[in-house]
Amino acid sequence: MAIQEILLDIDLSVGVFQDTIVEDQKLKLRELGHDADANSIYPATGSWESIAIRIQDKIASFKGVAAQVDVTEGAAYKIYWSTSEDGFEWLEYEEVSSNSAVSKSPAKYAKVKIEIFAEKKYSNFYIDDFNQKDKYSNPFIESENGSLGLKKIYQLNMERVSDTPTGMVLRQKVENTKFKKVDRIRVSKG
Repeated sequence: MAIQEILLDIDLSVGVFQDTIVEDQKLKLRELGHDADANSIYPATGSWESIAIRIQDKIASFKGVAAQVDVTEGAAYKIYWSTSEDGFEWLEYEEVSSNSAVSKSPAKYAKVKIEIFAEKKYSNFYIDDFNQKDKYSNPFIESENGSLGLKKIYQLNMERVSDTPTGMVLRQKVENTKFKKVDRIRVSKG
């Protein structure tokens, strides 16, 4: 008996999708969003499982399956298939290797499952760029200059106590509990 290869077109738009989509007749991982550098973010893995494919009417016996896939952007994939005599009880999925067809005993139904694995890359995410004025109400935090830090310079309005012939006496109470250490006190005209 001669073996003849028959090409079965599998409709990728129908089936069970898990973190995958069909776009431009290609199965892809769904896009979760973008990082701070506008690069797409994808889930680590996703899969698609076909509906049951009835093969009884198309071929006399079912020997195996082979696949040809174009891979882009560093993704990896695995293709699995399973068969069933009645369309209800399925054998375990077996991986299809790229260099040879996997054989099973003839069956009336088949299913194909494709797993896609995203390439792992580093991404930049900005939680806060610290450029919004008065976003944080804590008087000891400084955040308007593009970074978050403890406030180091405090401007206090001094109280005028008395006038002298050469100037005036000003007073400002600084509570000891608010600061661990005072590096310097500078009084300027203003």
